[in-house]
Amino acid sequence: MKKIITFIMTAIMAAVALFSFTACGSDQKTVTIGYTDYAPMNYTENGKLVGFDTELARKTFEDLGYKVRFKLIEWSNKYMELSSGNIDCVWNGFTMNSSDKVNGQDTPRSEIVDFTSPYMYNAQCIIRRANAPEITNVADFAGKSVAFEAGSAAVDFVSSLSGINQKPVTSQMDALKEVNAGTADYAVVDVILAKANAGKGNFSSLAINEGLEMAQELYAVAFKKGSDLTEKVNELFDKYAKDGSMVELATKYGLENVVILDGYVD
Repeated sequence: MKKIITFIMTAIMAAVALFSFTACGSDQKTVTIGYTDYAPMNYTENGKLVGFDTELARKTFEDLGYKVRFKLIEWSNKYMELSSGNIDCVWNGFTMNSSDKVNGQDTPRSEIVDFTSPYMYNAQCIIRRANAPEITNVADFAGKSVAFEAGSAAVDFVSSLSGINQKPVTSQMDALKEVNAGTADYAVVDVILAKANAGKGNFSSLAINEGLEMAQELYAVAFKKGSDLTEKVNELFDKYAKDGSMVELATKYGLENVVILDGYVD
């Protein structure tokens, strides 16, 4: 009888311990990160999501005590996803010094969301087929079709061009595919993405247009207005810049020359 009672008590204690562990674990908050397919920032390799932004986001939020979940979004829906609570931030090579249409009006992105301090330099660039003419003047675009990601920083540049056939697509990778397939003459994409893909693998027939200078951009993480996570992430960016982990990760993805290692905290 004693053995039965002992067994029952042991089972009860084990169940209580398991419940306590599960309950404790369930208290950990989860942060959901919105991203698009964009090598070398967020992309899938051997069935696993990798990339500079992916790894930096995981490290940052895990250090803040959060579980991390990634959600693939359409870039043009980023603000809706954020405002609805479907995602907690956009961490995907998000250009902070650009604008988007709000109620038909050009609005600085910094007025729509809260940005962290910038962590990487970028610029738009033009992609062409290697045997296509080099663009040296915006007038050279006349009569051409130009692919670009809807809602991206490329919209500002494409909208300034005259006499072109605009081809908005879902992602920057799709913009490359349009040129690759010959269904667009040119594409306007982030130079970081271009350097990671043009002239390589499936995009070996593509080249970066060097004949037209484009304005410098800054990448930052976007949170809903008033989020208390913005400054917490800034503090960790500052820490990672000082302890070398930021440049170590950037070097892993060939981004050591464009990562920003100062100025994270005002």
